[in-house]
This record gives sequence, C-alpha cells and structure tokens, in this order.
Amino acid sequence: MGTNNPKKFSGWLTPDKPDRHSSFIGPLVGFRHKAHVVTKPSPETEVFPERFIYVGCLHGGNETIYNRLEQVAENPPDYLIFTGDISGSPEIEKLKKHFYDDKESNKDSVYRKYAYFGDWAATLPQAKRWELLSTLKPHAERLLKIIKKIKNPQTKICILEGNWDNPEISGVRAVAGNDIPDVFDTQAFFKSRGYPFINRPSLLQSKSSVHLLFPYITLLRSEEINEQFIRDSLNAVSEAKKASKTVVMVGHAEANWRIHHLDSRISPLTYERKTVIDNFGRLMAVFRPDEVIYPHQHARLHDEQGKLIDKDSKYLLEVRQQGVKLVEDTMSLKSNDATILATYIPLGYLAEEDFTTSN
Repeated sequence: MGTNNPKKFSGWLTPDKPDRHSSFIGPLVGFRHKAHVVTKPSPETEVFPERFIYVGCLHGGNETIYNRLEQVAENPPDYLIFTGDISGSPEIEKLKKHFYDDKESNKDSVYRKYAYFGDWAATLPQAKRWELLSTLKPHAERLLKIIKKIKNPQTKICILEGNWDNPEISGVRAVAGNDIPDVFDTQAFFKSRGYPFINRPSLLQSKSSVHLLFPYITLLRSEEINEQFIRDSLNAVSEAKKASKTVVMVGHAEANWRIHHLDSRISPLTYERKTVIDNFGRLMAVFRPDEVIYPHQHARLHDEQGKLIDKDSKYLLEVRQQGVKLVEDTMSLKSNDATILATYIPLGYLAEEDFTTSN
C-alpha cells in the first residue's frame, strides 16, 4: 500500500558506533549513552553510576526472549524495568498476529469489523478459549524463575502494567467472556510472589536519573492522575535537570503513530488508541523528558519502502503547547526547539542504558 504522505521522512537518528549514540549532527549534540536496543545484554565491565535494562512486551515470551533474560542474570543491572504486557503466551500471540496481519493487509478480511483482537477472540467457541487461556500460567511460572535468577541485592525490579496486564481491560478478560469466570491473573500471580505491578503513575528517582512511569490504564484515563503527583513530579524533574540528571518517561503506548506506519496508508486514529496516544503526548509536553521509552507495538520499524530500519534507530518529537509532534526532518530543527528523543522497544527485545551524572 502506498503512503498517504509522499514526503520522505528524514527524522531518523542512527547510532554512529555499535550499540551507542554518542552525538548527532546540528543542534542535537551531547546525547551520550542513550538507551540502545540490544539482542543480548552488554558484557561490558565499564563502570557507570547506574545501569538500566528495559524489557519490551513479552506476552508470555518465547525461547529467544527467555534466552536474552537468562543472559541478564549473568550481569544484573541496577534497575530492570519491564515496560508492560508480560501477560500472555506464544499460542495466543500467534493467533493475535494472524488477526492483525490479515486485518491490515486484506481489504476483504473477516476481521475488519472488529476493532481489537479481544473483540474477535470473544466470539470463538468456549472450548477454544479454554485452550488458549490454559497456556497463560506455564509461561508466567517460567518468567518468574528467570526474574528470581536475575534478582540480587543491588537490582531493583519494576514491572509496569500494560493493557494485557490490567485485569479490568485485558485481552485475557475479553477472551474469557462471560462464560469462563476463573481466569489466570498474571498480575496477581507475580504480586503474591513479591513482584507487584506498577498500576498507577509513579516516580522513580535514582542517583543519576529520574524516571516517570505510566501504565496503560493511566494513559487511557489521564484525567484521574492526582494533581499532587503532577506537582511533585514537576519539582523532581526541575531539580533533576539542575543536577544534570537524565529525565526519562516510560509509558505503555505508542509515542507516535505515524512512525510505525511509514510504509502504509495511515487510517485515522479512533477509539481507545487515539485517547491513549493523545494523552501520552500531553504528558510528554508537561514533563519534557530527555527521552521517552516505550513498547506496545510489536513489529520492527520500517522506512517508506518497507525496509527494516536499524533496531537502534530513534526519532525526535517536538514539544508543542498541548502535546508533541513528530520531527519529519532533523536538519530543520533550530537550536531552541524543545525535543524529546524517542526509543521504541519491539516485542521481545531489550534496551540498555548507562546513566552518567551529566549529559
């Protein structure tokens, strides 16, 4: 399908050395050691004040991501942040991928009348839905074993709630429907083992950074954010920037919609997705982080011709009064333009970041 925006996107920021972004052309100078997406954790012994690892969507995981997490255990970070949607299973994910692939590529797809996978899955026979739901627990148990292996006295583990982790709106709940009352609750399972999910906006302060963590449900219902949290977080961000700390926002939603559809015609944003993306952008404009890190989408990024972009490529968002806008061409930026670096973590990937005390 051809794009509905013929202008070539020239906003990619790519690493100038393997797994590192050290500097960019023009006004974008001084971005050092920003989050880089990796296929395996760094074995480096170089000492930084703090090392963070972010985990993209898992949806139950597969052998590849389990192996990547096993490698994390060999060199645990100071902070390990799961960015949401650890609930699920490869069996459900395979069916979900077929649903969305066919819906997007086939104009006659029977799935086009359903907004989300869960809407369609709810129409499956009870026996099939029982079969799908029975795959949840084994994968949660396997992930828990790996997390326990990674955990050491120096590692702080954070699990951000994604849309599939929320017991109220989860696709799991949609699959269960009204005739399957007892469904495995991944969030409750981990909480009972000492790993509670972050299911409300949270502020994480470390020696060298401030992280603002926003679960999916908060981005869907941003009007419920406590005003005191906003004030306290703005003060923390202000103090962090004075101290040359890095400010990072992690949210379970797309930071931008078009960047994930450069090679296809973009349908107007509607329903829940529009609400979440708009709210995410408004919060970025309020806090103006140095970097926003997010999962939620699953596929790797592509250019206008459908060719894969380097997994570690990033893009910029320009801060506007009521939100953010995708920077189409980095060379058009002026030195006083307020921008946010965006890092996307595809399904099953890790991102690693070494924080220093100054940028």
